[in-house]
Amino acid sequence: MRARYRLSLFCSVEMLRGYLFLLVGISVLLLVSAEKSPVEVYLQGIVGRSVHMRCVLDDPRGIERVYFQTKDSNESVVFVNGFYDKRELHARPEYKNRTIVNRSQISMELLNLTPDDEGDYECIPWTINAEEKNKTKFHLTVTANYSVPNITVQGCGIYPGAHNCVITCSSSGGFPKSNVTWNVARGNMRSLLREEGELVLKQDKYLKVWNVSQFVGLNCSRLLNISCSVGGVVSQAVSVCLPVHVIDITTVACAVLLLVSFVIVIIVVIKRRTTHRIPSEDGAIDAELASLKSGWMNTAKHTLSENLN
Repeated sequence: MRARYRLSLFCSVEMLRGYLFLLVGISVLLLVSAEKSPVEVYLQGIVGRSVHMRCVLDDPRGIERVYFQTKDSNESVVFVNGFYDKRELHARPEYKNRTIVNRSQISMELLNLTPDDEGDYECIPWTINAEEKNKTKFHLTVTANYSVPNITVQGCGIYPGAHNCVITCSSSGGFPKSNVTWNVARGNMRSLLREEGELVLKQDKYLKVWNVSQFVGLNCSRLLNISCSVGGVVSQAVSVCLPVHVIDITTVACAVLLLVSFVIVIIVVIKRRTTHRIPSEDGAIDAELASLKSGWMNTAKHTLSENLN
């Protein structure tokens, strides 16, 4: 019994030692892994502006050299910029004039961003004793805001049921690629579509930004307020398919009758004035003729009397 007890106790002690050794081993591995795993930083930049990459270090003192690097399309390591007390570092031409390294902050600023700058970067620091410190990995996303979309309208007449209504939405200067989203107030755009053109994408050769446009044909059955958006930027709404203003026949008839009555009244008034004026003018003429005749007769009599005498 004693032998069995001693054996059991010995096994328990050995198992406990094994567990403790395993626990210590796992702790050491975790510490080593934590020291070697890079710190990850997510950055977002805008085309034409700059982004600041700062190495994350517990103690930045004693850093002798720092390399900022990335990878090209072939997964080859590309040196971007950095510093080293013992030698001069040469950056690639595409980065030389667009990077500023700050030794005191252990950082680098990348200027005049383009869509090609999007990707992963690393900061690799070493101490004076050539001891490599924790790396910092930067995930850089580059964007550019699209311009406010412009809507052009062609053939959307005022007549109901028009089948030639074409609307185009266009925007420029954005990154990455984006679709055109159509919106109609108080309605379903899909039910109004007669035709939907393909999305047209054109990329600027130098800036690498995108110009986007698309047209749609609509069934003009009622008044529509249409807007579009590209890359989250919304256009102003435009009104199309304006309804025909139906004119009330009764109102038109009343207006015409009133006009005719007014014309008749004017004609009657003019005729009355003309009728009253003619006798007056004839009487004046007759009186004038009678006066002239009387004067002529008196003159003739006077002349004859003088001749007789």
